[in-house]
Amino acid sequence: MYAGTHEHVLICAGGTNFPDRPMLEGGIKTWTDRIFTLLPEEEAWTDAGTLPAPYAYGASASIEEGVLCIGGCDREGHRKDVYLLSAADGSVTVSPFPSLPVALAYTAAAVLDGKVYLTGGCERPGEQDCTNRVFMLDSRAPEQGWQELDPLPGRGRFLHQMAVADRVLYVLGGIGLKEQDGKQARELLTEAWSFTPERGWTRLPDMPYAIAAAPTPAPVSRNGVIYLLGGDDGSGKKYTPKTNPGFNNQSLCLDTTAMAWHDGGPIAAPRAVLPCCAWQGRFVAVNGELKPGRRSHDVWSITLS
Repeated sequence: MYAGTHEHVLICAGGTNFPDRPMLEGGIKTWTDRIFTLLPEEEAWTDAGTLPAPYAYGASASIEEGVLCIGGCDREGHRKDVYLLSAADGSVTVSPFPSLPVALAYTAAAVLDGKVYLTGGCERPGEQDCTNRVFMLDSRAPEQGWQELDPLPGRGRFLHQMAVADRVLYVLGGIGLKEQDGKQARELLTEAWSFTPERGWTRLPDMPYAIAAAPTPAPVSRNGVIYLLGGDDGSGKKYTPKTNPGFNNQSLCLDTTAMAWHDGGPIAAPRAVLPCCAWQGRFVAVNGELKPGRRSHDVWSITLS
């Protein structure tokens, strides 16, 4: 799904699921255009309208004007579209925003000083490629459109994690592609990078193990610790799809002051391929996958010290 906040309203939109039966039982993937909102004082979600089309697997970014749904794909292919979802009294207005220069899905975004940075992703369906391209949109001057910046020096990647801590942008882990037996094969990445407009890209200590598709933008504590919660650590490769017990149930932390990785302990709800956003003094992780092809309708609140 896409998820973010505007005017104290939590907004979630789009996504896919298998409503009739699970994927492993031959279920058909369904794409949705529905938008839902949740107010801080409410216990129930409100059905708040629809997107211009059913789509998913893009990036989300919360800016002053609303929530951006950036790129993604539908059953026909990958998309350049960008939409702004703005909330008023629980209802949502959908407005077109400057489109991306290229179609991108399975990408990630984060906001630094009012500028939306988009990194990585796949330009074509079927995991035929992944990119290290970087685009930036100044939300205060959207008429300037998306500007392409210097590429990430590391591997092209998708389903990676991003975060902003102390006015620094971070790109962490994800999945790369490599040639194997004449076709593209997934490779989980341990690369970690930081970026500031003044200094550009800096290589950070590698992650102790690879993580992809954890909630992103990743939660950040007040003292600058980035939390990668669950996600895919590659351990599911030793199982068949039917016996897969689910995704990594541990948290991995980057202390951005000491610039060191450490174990953050177990988590209650391991998920993968899901958005995360700050809301009402906490973070919210929306839906995602329990295991490959098995969707969750849970929404989890995350409180960091």
